[in-house]
Order: sequence, then C-alpha cells, then structure tokens
Amino acid sequence: MLSLLFVIGCDRTDESLRQSEELIRSGRHDEAVALLAQVIANDDRNPKARILIAQAHEALENYDRAIPQFKAAIRLYVAQPEDRAMARLQLAKIYLRLGVRKEGVNQLRAIVHSTSDNAVIQQVAGLVSDAYQVVQITKGNPDNYSPNFSPDGKQIAFASSRLGNSEIYLMDVNGSNLRQITFTPDFNEDTPRFLGDSRYIVHSREPKSAGEIHIVLQSDGTTPVYTGLYATHLDREVTHELLPLGLGVRAPSTPLFPPLAGGLRGGWKRVVYEASRNRTLDLYLLDLNDVDLENMGGSIIVPIPITDSEADEGSSTFFPDGERLAFVSAGPEGTGPRRVAPGRSKPLHQIYTINVDGSDEKHLNPNPYDCYSPVIAPDGKTIAFVSGRMDDIEIYLMDIDGTNERRITNGIGVSVQPAFSPDGKKLAFVSDRSGTLQIYLMFFDQPVTRDILIQHLQGE
Repeated sequence: MLSLLFVIGCDRTDESLRQSEELIRSGRHDEAVALLAQVIANDDRNPKARILIAQAHEALENYDRAIPQFKAAIRLYVAQPEDRAMARLQLAKIYLRLGVRKEGVNQLRAIVHSTSDNAVIQQVAGLVSDAYQVVQITKGNPDNYSPNFSPDGKQIAFASSRLGNSEIYLMDVNGSNLRQITFTPDFNEDTPRFLGDSRYIVHSREPKSAGEIHIVLQSDGTTPVYTGLYATHLDREVTHELLPLGLGVRAPSTPLFPPLAGGLRGGWKRVVYEASRNRTLDLYLLDLNDVDLENMGGSIIVPIPITDSEADEGSSTFFPDGERLAFVSAGPEGTGPRRVAPGRSKPLHQIYTINVDGSDEKHLNPNPYDCYSPVIAPDGKTIAFVSGRMDDIEIYLMDIDGTNERRITNGIGVSVQPAFSPDGKKLAFVSDRSGTLQIYLMFFDQPVTRDILIQHLQGE
C-alpha cells in the first residue's frame, strides 16, 4: 500500500511539473508559481520544482524570490553536477542583471572549476566575454555596418559612412580588397543583400538627411521613412530601381545560401522586405525570378503581402529551404492581446516564423525580453539574434525550435546585425566596442577555452 501511494504521489508531482513548464512557456507565470508552491509544500526537496518556481519568479521580475529558490536548487543538486552547474548559471545571470557582479562572478567561478563541459563553458564565457574568438575586420573613424556574406563566403558586402553619406562597399572576408559599389552622394544606401548568382546586390536607399548614422534594431510603422529598394550590378556598378523612394521599404532579405539539391522551389531571386501600411509594418515578397533587371524599362513589379496584422512585423530572414521565414513582431499574437512584460507599457519584440505564402505563423521564443534581427544558420539548426538583457544589447544563439538560448557576445558597448557565413563557421556582426561602429568576425571553430576563461574570471 505504501509503495502504491508513493508511485501515485510521484506521478502527481511529475504531472504538476509538466503543467508548470507549460504555464511558464505560455507566459502564465503567476499560475505556475501557485502550482509549484503546492509541489514544494508537499516535497521541499524537489530541485526541479525549485528551479521552475525560480524561473517563474524571474520572469515576473521578483528577483528577491527567485534567488533563494535557485540557491535551494543548488544545494539539492549536490549529487548532480550538471544540473547544479545550470542552476548556478541561472543564479549568476540574475546577479549580473541586478548589478551584483561580485556574487555573479563567484557563481561563474564555481561553475568553471567544477565542469569541463564545453557547452557550459561557452555559456559562462558569453556572460563575461565573447564565447568564441573574435577579429575586427574594419577599422578607422567611419562607421561600418550591415554586413552580408557573398554566397561563396569569400566576400562581405556592407555599408559605410566614410564619405559623409552611406554607400555600399565590398571587401574580402579578411577586410582586404575594399571596393565601392554605389556612388550616390545625395542618398544613403544601406542593408546590402546578395541576389541570385551574386551579380546583383539589392539594398535600400533614402535621401541623405544628416551625417550621423543610426542603426535601428526594429522600426515601427508610425515613423515615416522615404526609402526605396534598388539593385546594383557588382561589375557594371549600374543601379536599377525596384521599388521607388517613398514606399518606406526597409530591411530587405534574400535567400542567403546556395540552393539545396534540386534548387529552391520559389527560385533564388526573391526579396522579402518590411514596409508601413496603415501605420503598421508588414512583410512583403518581391519575386524577381522572371524579371530581366538589365532591361526593366518602366515595368512595375507588384509586391505580394505576407503578413497583415495590427502588429509591427519586420526584420525577416529566410530559412535555408527558401520557403519559410523568421521575423520580428511586437504582437498581437493571433487574436489575443499584445505580449507585454511586467512593468512595461509597450509590447515585446519577439521572434516568429511563417511560410512565405503567409501561412502557419508560430511564436518561436516566448520570453520577457526584446529580441531582434534573427538570422538562420545554413544547416537550419541554429538562429542567431539580438536581445536587450541585463541593460546590454548583445547577440545570442538558440536552437531552431526556440530552446537553448545562450549569449555569445559580451564586449564593451553593443553587438548587433549578425550574419552567418555560408559554411556556418563564422558570424559577422557589428559592434561599437572600439568607439565607432565596426564589423567583426566570430569564429565558431575557435571557442574560448576553459583555461582562458579561468584567467579572465580571476581578473574580475
């Protein structure tokens, strides 16, 4: 009888923990706290319940309640070193977010001294340094930004303000062989993206209004812009208008990598962009597969709407198959309310996925932080994105299903605009850590080692 009751009790606890995880994933943190409090009242030595209730309190920004629960989990996980390390990691993140750096670093030191797991080491590194080796490839006083790899991975197109306005340039992946592509002193050219066979780059254009360059993580539809979409031939340096100035075309994206076996169903030459209609941003598709860019004349290309909602939706990126997109939305989610974090009056920017035809929209990574600029690795397994957390704007990775988030940059200043190389071994990004906006390369095959991390933490 006693053993039967024990089994029944365990089953009920496991079911309560599963329900709590689902409540947390769906943002119903108060309900999760109430359910987990009952579990802990019945069994105060359940470490998973402690972890989950701490996570729910953290999402509600009840840090004074989350901290003791994480500490309790650390004590209870004494015989489970991997779980104990992850509990310490979550506690360290709270301390760092609250500015209690000494306590946070102490937790990180304890983790590094107790594990040799490379995945854990990289997560710790991302909290105090770049998680992988990084090289700066542009230098000087002018701002350099909006990097994008060529399909063969040998060159990077980018924008630069070195002439007083923003122009498009091309350089080798090591920063050499710089070449100017656009020559429009009265305009600012930005966001270059390789199109099709790499003979053309598509980019946005707007009238030059000021010498200062601003990188916008995500626009909103209420701010009028006068941008258009253009395509420039890399060899002839001839530019063709695709969509005229005044349409507010921003953040173009193209299928970024060589076609899969059999090619892309929808073809290579497609552009998805964001534009404001009725004071909200939506996504549109421009199909250029049957367009002769060199003989367009006055022909008009009709955009195809992908999204149509009350939300601002933009910053799209193609999946490797070219048939699905990741993008950023500030809600609403379906017909429900906009996602608003505790203590905020504005909706969160979150990452969603959708088919190019506008079907099957899904919320990828529900969390209490703003997330921007998703880009998908060429193997389709990982997403890099920008997020504002701990009073800092840095680059993170997550698995393609939205799980396993980990920070990979942590330099002075901000890190934004990630771009994968076609082989997935490098990530270009932009940071102001040197005082101006410059382009950096991160090498995924050169992770920060445990010994280097120990030395870094000793210097904290």
